[in-house]
Amino acid sequence: MIKCTRLTWNGSITISSRSTSIHWTWIKGRSTRIEGIMDYSCSRGIKMITSNRKNNTITNSMYAVLLMLTGYGVSYGNSQLLNGMGTLVWLLIFILLSLSFNSVKSLIVPLLNFKPFKRPLTYLYILVGILIPYIMFRLSIHYEILMDRSLIVNYKNGWIEGLTQYPLIDAFIFAPIWEELLFRGVLLFALLKVVKPIWAVAITSVIFSLFHPAYLFLSLIAGVVLACIAIKTKSVIPSMVTHSIWNLYVGKLFLFL
Repeated sequence: MIKCTRLTWNGSITISSRSTSIHWTWIKGRSTRIEGIMDYSCSRGIKMITSNRKNNTITNSMYAVLLMLTGYGVSYGNSQLLNGMGTLVWLLIFILLSLSFNSVKSLIVPLLNFKPFKRPLTYLYILVGILIPYIMFRLSIHYEILMDRSLIVNYKNGWIEGLTQYPLIDAFIFAPIWEELLFRGVLLFALLKVVKPIWAVAITSVIFSLFHPAYLFLSLIAGVVLACIAIKTKSVIPSMVTHSIWNLYVGKLFLFL
């Protein structure tokens, strides 16, 4: 008889007998094979883990659907009903929804930590995360490539004055918070559980770029950089800081730099 000695809810079981001890772990939907007879508590625990995974899939799907519906509603009513406060309203709804689903909350909360700032390497990541999009941005304007043509013309002729007070606050504070929580928090780290890191980064970066069609290619590059920062630091705070500084540059500082 093989005795189940420990169960955990991340798909991990420690099984032992008199002669051996085996750690059975599911990785990306696969598991190792173990020959032997399991006792009732172990088989029951496996069924509970499987059931828990199915429940997480259902709740995550509900969460995604609610996000899409509320996002569409806020976007539609931003000018008519919300007086341009759509991003703030959406941020509050996003946080409320995310904290209402335990599976999503368990992903986000550990990523809201400031410990990476104790390491000097984090500041290097942030610097690189700003410089790469900046260089791409300046090259795009100079060679008139990779960006919306009208934006390039406006930039080159000095016809863009920069964002006014509230839109700047919106771009500098609200947008980086919800975008990083969603793209580099929920989506990225959920995908890292089921696919290789390169695919998780690629998928989230493509989706992120589709939210910024005027800067499609630049947003794709920025998405890759921000995802790498989040993975390296195991926190979304450094990527939020990077994203915020970049939005401040695009919204206002481009007039001076």
